[in-house]
Amino acid sequence: MIFDPAWISGVFLWALALYLIFSPFVTRLVDALEHQATGWLDSTQRSQPTIANLAELYASIGSILPFVLAGGLCNYLLDIGLGHSWTLSWGIIACMGSAIYELGRRDGQANQD
Repeated sequence: MIFDPAWISGVFLWALALYLIFSPFVTRLVDALEHQATGWLDSTQRSQPTIANLAELYASIGSILPFVLAGGLCNYLLDIGLGHSWTLSWGIIACMGSAIYELGRRDGQANQD
């Protein structure tokens, strides 16, 4: 497996698609990580006014990493199964499909309110 730009692009396309598909889970994950990071930072740095900003940063990074790893796994499995030329194509299709799904989910939530 060679780490070329097409492979890296495929990993991040799949990560974005998975991030969009699981956006309600991502919201809960970010809130939980932010709460945990705030508690951890409060115990280590008591006099810092930027604890909330650091907690948000740690929560954002912590919520993205699992999706990058899962995107790498999806890209790797597609590379093995269909060949190198299909990884970007399916990543783009997955991103478009998940974006349309997310727009429809948000519209459905807005109509319920």
